[in-house]
Parts: sequence; C-alpha cells; structure tokens
Amino acid sequence: MATIEDVVKKSGVSRSTVFRFLNGSNVRENSKKKIIQAMEELNFKVDVINKHKNFVIEISVCHDYDEFQGFSQIVQGVIERAEKSDVLVQLVRRVGKQIDEDYAKWDYKNKAKGVIIVGKNKEDEEKEARLLAENGIPHVFVNRVLLGNDTNFVGVDLEKGAYDIVSYLIKKGHKKILAIGNPKELYVDEKKLKGYKRALQDYGIKIDDKFLHVISSKSEWEDIIRKVLRSEDVPDAYFGLCDSYSVKFMSIARSLGYEVPKDISVVGMDDIDLAKYSFPTLTSVKVPFKKMGIIAVEQMIQLFNQVYSNVKIMIKHELIERDSVEDRV
Repeated sequence: MATIEDVVKKSGVSRSTVFRFLNGSNVRENSKKKIIQAMEELNFKVDVINKHKNFVIEISVCHDYDEFQGFSQIVQGVIERAEKSDVLVQLVRRVGKQIDEDYAKWDYKNKAKGVIIVGKNKEDEEKEARLLAENGIPHVFVNRVLLGNDTNFVGVDLEKGAYDIVSYLIKKGHKKILAIGNPKELYVDEKKLKGYKRALQDYGIKIDDKFLHVISSKSEWEDIIRKVLRSEDVPDAYFGLCDSYSVKFMSIARSLGYEVPKDISVVGMDDIDLAKYSFPTLTSVKVPFKKMGIIAVEQMIQLFNQVYSNVKIMIKHELIERDSVEDRV
C-alpha cells in the first residue's frame, strides 16, 4: 500500500504541498497535476484522486422517469455510494434530439465526467449507447443488458426472471396466463415477454393471442384488461411486467367481481415496496435496484480511473412468494 511519503517522492513536490493538497487547500496547478499523476501511478487512495479531479456523474433519464418504480432506489444507491467518494451527482433529462444536441456540445476536454443511464426507451438507449461509446465517455447503463464491446452495464437477466415466475405459475396449475407489454419500444418488456413465451413453450403450453397482447402505448393497457375480464374465456393468472400494473390489475379485477387469488392468481416483477402492502400481498421477482445503483458508481470510478476498459455485470434476481397465487395442482 502506497504512503504519503511515496507520493512525495514520486511527485517531486514538497511534503507540505502534498499535505495541503490532501487537506483540500489550493496548490499551484502544476503541483496539483504532479501529485495526481503520482497518486494514480501508485494507486494511492482512488477516492482522494476522484475528489481532487472534481469527478461528476450525470444520471441521464427520460421525461417520465418518475413512473419507473425502481428509479428512486437506483438514485438512492448512486447518491449513497457517490457521497462516500466525494463524487458529485447531477440529474439530466435527455431524450430524442436532445441526446444528439447534448453530446454534440459535450466538453470533451473535461475528462472528469461520466454518465449513468436509467429507464429510456430502446431507440433512445441505442442512440445514447452509440454516442457514449464513439466518444469514449465513461458510462454505465443500469437495469439493462446491452450488446456491444464498448457498452457498459449493470443489470439483471430479466428474461430469466420472467421465465422463473411464469414457470412458478405453471407449476401451481395455471395455463391461461395473461401478459401485456410493449416490446417494440421498451427493452424490459421485450426481455420479459421472451421469458414468458419460453416458459410456456418449455411446459408445452400453446401461446394464445387471447392471453398475450402487444401494445404500443400505456393507454391501451386498461382497455385490454377490462375486455379480457369481460370475455367468455377468462385467464386463470396474470403476469404483470411490473408490480404497479399487477396491483392495478387486482383492483380492476375486484371491481368486476373477481377474487384474487381465488379466481385469478397475480404475479409481478421488481418487488417494489408496494408489493408487500398490496391486498393480497404480491408474489414478485425481486430486482435489486439500489444495489445496481451502488455498483454502477463503483464501476464508473474504475472506468474513470482507467482500471477497467469495459464493465458488464449481471446481478441475481430472487422470486418472492406472497399471497397473490393460489395452488391449483
């Protein structure tokens, strides 16, 4: 482990100047550069280097980011970990043409900035990923598993999570499982519906258009739910692609005279706090959003300090059993 004496010797700067620098006092720019270079070469207290380089992490989000239930947990993880390393965090709304405009005027001379990307649609994610990689900007996508050698991410295998919970429903005796999503626009919906389909196929259940609905906007969701629940062929379970929609489904089902889980079992994904307090409590797949935020900052610091050239991290999910599923076997 390198010491302050090693930094003094390596930098060629006086001991008093090194101490003033580490205590946060101003020193001449030339001395500052020599001290930082010495600390980097000696791998001396990476967090101290970050502080004195004034490293900033942007959280790049879409306009309706607050509708994403895991967002607050991700941000909590980002901020908590960033504070430990004296890294400043900024929230930036960046979608569509704004993505092109922002990176066109990016200050490429300022190397002390990175981007954490959360909750975009596929078109914006792909565009931002390309621009970040092309321009060598340190970045980490959260809750995504993206292709490309130059794209960094911290995510969960959402397809496997969906597969596991749909398989759980099937093992409990359910075959007519309703699912609704927007896979053309949303990466998470694409992955979760792939898992849903794969589970049905592996258990020899035909994929039925009556129970799998692809939508192009959120406004279609409730109309489909009401139409399906008023039809002659009612599903025996609902797979919600996120917990908030599962809770809404239970409310609509009750309003139409159904009991959950007696008539229709319900599961979700994410395991947000609402899942523990819904009625009945919701069986869900736990996605560790806060943990992903913490890891994203840790990996960003390593990218910034050029310890890593690339980051691709998969975190395990967990199936949480509660009261919203009835065993019909």
